[in-house]
Amino acid sequence: MKKLLLFCAIFAMLWNTIQSQTITNSDVKYRRSSIYTLMCVDPQAPFADTIEAGFVRFNCLDKFDDHNLAVRKIPYDANDKKNLQSNNIKNYLQTNNIAKKMVEKWFNRNEQGAFNMDLIAQRGNYNATDIDVTNAKLTQRGLAMLADAGEELIANTFVLVSFFRYYDKAEDAEKAKTAIGIIGGIASAFVGDVATVAADAANVGATVLGKGYRVRSISYLYKLKWNEEVSSTFYNQFWTDQGGLDVEKVKAFDLSNLFTFDYIGSDQAYEDVQSTIFTNKSDEQLVIRATQRAVDGVIAKLQKNHQEFRTKTPLLTTDPVTAKIGKKEGLEPGDKFDVLEQTIDENGKTVYKKVGVVKVDKTVWDNRYMLAEEKPKDASIDRTLFKKVSGGEFFPGMLLKQSK
Repeated sequence: MKKLLLFCAIFAMLWNTIQSQTITNSDVKYRRSSIYTLMCVDPQAPFADTIEAGFVRFNCLDKFDDHNLAVRKIPYDANDKKNLQSNNIKNYLQTNNIAKKMVEKWFNRNEQGAFNMDLIAQRGNYNATDIDVTNAKLTQRGLAMLADAGEELIANTFVLVSFFRYYDKAEDAEKAKTAIGIIGGIASAFVGDVATVAADAANVGATVLGKGYRVRSISYLYKLKWNEEVSSTFYNQFWTDQGGLDVEKVKAFDLSNLFTFDYIGSDQAYEDVQSTIFTNKSDEQLVIRATQRAVDGVIAKLQKNHQEFRTKTPLLTTDPVTAKIGKKEGLEPGDKFDVLEQTIDENGKTVYKKVGVVKVDKTVWDNRYMLAEEKPKDASIDRTLFKKVSGGEFFPGMLLKQSK
């Protein structure tokens, strides 16, 4: 009996260790949405070149797959100021066939016009041979996998275009200093040097607050239209590979206007990146930080407001329940997430089963860009803690997706 009890105790310890072990995103094979991010900025705006450099360096690939094309900047249209570049952006996407180019990238179209399934197999964790279009169309399982790839991968392809407006806070600070000087002059007539000291202190405060930039990012979100009709037309009328190149299908694809975007919505985020006279950071560094944080902020808002744009995140541990998301993604205490178990059915199609609900605990991981420069209260925190609301056993690698 003692041996049995000892064995049970050891097994329980090992089981708890397994359940609470930490994993990394790379340990979990799950399908991310894909995104192409572009920017637009008035070339006459202060630090326009720095804004562009900061944007190009922006990385949101921990939650999305990179579907960027070579061009990352939309030319500014001075005639579209009133509409905040919304018409300019829409026209650019249409006239430059961006939707078609997104499809070309998905299917690795080469210079001859041939397609292959290599990228889809890689991102969808498929066997490249099984999902090859020629073979897949011969079996019910193959057709199911093609449909799955379209629904899970291609249909979840987004374009996010951000129009940046920057405001130099120095102008506001100068106005404040002028007002303070007037107030100090009036006050000194009554109380003398005390008012002068107060005015000097206030001037320092205005200088401290004035060095920096207020950033406004207005972003427009589009989703690639990929449904059963588009998919069927593509595979039947346009698909051709290097092994049997069909020049007529190549030409048909080139002339096609089948591929379009659905407009999802827009949102904006303000980033008040505040420097002080005591900092050693350059204005360029502040602008880059502002650019990247503004994009993070608007992505977080769009995900909260548009369910189809919400991403999945794997659980790192289950005792306690933690995940690698935080303030960068707009998390707040009390936010609820569904816990999903990812399975594959008999045809190879992905199925997500809701197995529980968790909510964000009091402490939210501050993972915003360049956080280390701001000396956070607890730099040791590198994940967000969740409380279980409902459900049975959770396992590392299960997926979180924000609830409505």
